[in-house]
Amino acid sequence: MEYIVTSEEMRAFDAYTINELGVPGIVLMERAAAGVCSHMLSNEPDRIKDAHVLVLCGTGNNGGDGLVLARLLHQKHIAVDVILVGDQSKASELNRQEQQILENYGVFINRTEAGKINESICSAGYRYDVIVDALFGIGLSRPLEGDYAALTEFINSYDAFVYAMDVPSGLMTDGGGTGYPCIRADVTYTFGFVKLGLITYPGGEFSGEVVCIDMGIDEFSMGRTRPVYKRITDRSEIDWPVRIDFANKGTYGKLLVIAGSKEIYGAAYMAAKAAFAMGAGMVRIVTHSDNRIALETALPEAMYTFYDDDTSDEELREKLKGLYGWADGILAGPGIGTGHTGDVLVRSILYDTGRQVLFDADAIRIIADNDEYRQRIIDQKDRTVIMTPHMGEYAYLTHTDIFDAKEHMAEAVKKTADELGISIICKDARSLIASVRGPEIYVNCSGNDGMATAGSGDVLSGMCAVLMIQLLDKFEACAYAAYLHGLAGDDAADRCGKNGMTASDIIDSIQTVIG
Repeated sequence: MEYIVTSEEMRAFDAYTINELGVPGIVLMERAAAGVCSHMLSNEPDRIKDAHVLVLCGTGNNGGDGLVLARLLHQKHIAVDVILVGDQSKASELNRQEQQILENYGVFINRTEAGKINESICSAGYRYDVIVDALFGIGLSRPLEGDYAALTEFINSYDAFVYAMDVPSGLMTDGGGTGYPCIRADVTYTFGFVKLGLITYPGGEFSGEVVCIDMGIDEFSMGRTRPVYKRITDRSEIDWPVRIDFANKGTYGKLLVIAGSKEIYGAAYMAAKAAFAMGAGMVRIVTHSDNRIALETALPEAMYTFYDDDTSDEELREKLKGLYGWADGILAGPGIGTGHTGDVLVRSILYDTGRQVLFDADAIRIIADNDEYRQRIIDQKDRTVIMTPHMGEYAYLTHTDIFDAKEHMAEAVKKTADELGISIICKDARSLIASVRGPEIYVNCSGNDGMATAGSGDVLSGMCAVLMIQLLDKFEACAYAAYLHGLAGDDAADRCGKNGMTASDIIDSIQTVIG
């Protein structure tokens, strides 16, 4: 498990290390740059050793990191030019010290304005092979504009390999946003901890490969606090349910899948098939009778309860009541539609049973449109309720548009979980997982763009529903499911390629990744 930090958290850890632990700030700065220099020279020596390097520095401590790096490269006899940008009267004390040290080593510092950098680069008389971005770091609090925005466009169009120090200049360190001027790095060297904006989008688009440098700020720097965000980085971190020799088919959970509607059976199949692949002992599907032949042929392992057009609302609810006692948990929503029958199904789940439930897809839209249903969920404080919306469904659930939802997703997902009293997986290229049960938020980084295919979300709901009934910690069940779903997608991409990947390919990889 790896902590992911916000700019506020990182500044607090930096201050604690300096003020409480007694490590001088200049030591941290020197270690950060030394780590970057070492990684550059050891991992890509051919790119650096004969390169002409330009280091762009601001007047803050991030600029100080760049000044140290320039000196260390100079000491390795690598050609380095330095441009220092910004109001010199506002330079940080550490930045001033590093300017003096760099000049003591005989390196000229070109002090100029942002609007004149293009001219300085173009008049150098040679092309730079490598550009190091050390302009702003995590200190930027608003989008770049004016000369700095123009500078990002120039750097992004310049044919050079770009390294960023801590975060690319212009990037929203705390995530969010839907597009802004930002230097596009090939590699980002981030210090101490990975920053939230580097791995969520759109920031992740600008970060390139993210390399975390140990520079002396670590868990000892946290004091009694812990970051809000974290991510799973390895399969071994998952506390998997232990299987026993004398188990029977009921030992690992009985899942009731309420999915599909008239002539729509794919979602029910994907969710149930994924549930079996995850280790569910028994699965019963409730769906329209028109799906009988297709589903019973494709998935004979499941049990079935059917309704048809003539089934009354009362009869349908009685059918469901007879199944709730059998089930350890319920998965509801994929493909049920948002019409009358879908509403009856959701109403029954909310009022006729207290079983733990995962709502996905159409069920989420039905709940979003009904204030009574939302309040019912809020009132059932002791009931386990999980929702797994994609961004469109999340925007619908929170009554906002998708652009606003994306821009504020990092902080809003926890608010949604708390307001409704649920656990939630907000599905996106980087899914966020939050729960009313605790303050932490998981960021899921497994998976790939090939998973943007029909049925992939149904697979996740089936996987998550199984862990919901097998694990006591429902928040971790959601985080594990998202991570394993991504791993299965990565395995499928290795086997099949991303372009033609299907949800069935992801299901075929589940057993491989769970071991």
